[in-house]
Amino acid sequence: MSGYCVVTFPSTHAAMQAEKHLKGALPVQMMPTPRCISASCGIALRFDPSSLPEAQKALAAFPEPFALYQLAGESPTLLLCKK
Repeated sequence: MSGYCVVTFPSTHAAMQAEKHLKGALPVQMMPTPRCISASCGIALRFDPSSLPEAQKALAAFPEPFALYQLAGESPTLLLCKK
């Protein structure tokens, strides 16, 4: 897979909680939400697509809403959404 993956959240609090939750499972980096993804609090977590299976497993246990995207090229692909 090319590009990178991002997880977006409805609140800054949820983004900070997710960073703590994911840090033990995979390397993540906090970043501004990409402009091509508008529905979020403005903070996203970025990780390498090679860590996607670990991210999906860890996010399954995360209690807050989120959206997981892969960005490769100009448009994001929604991979998973929890409301």
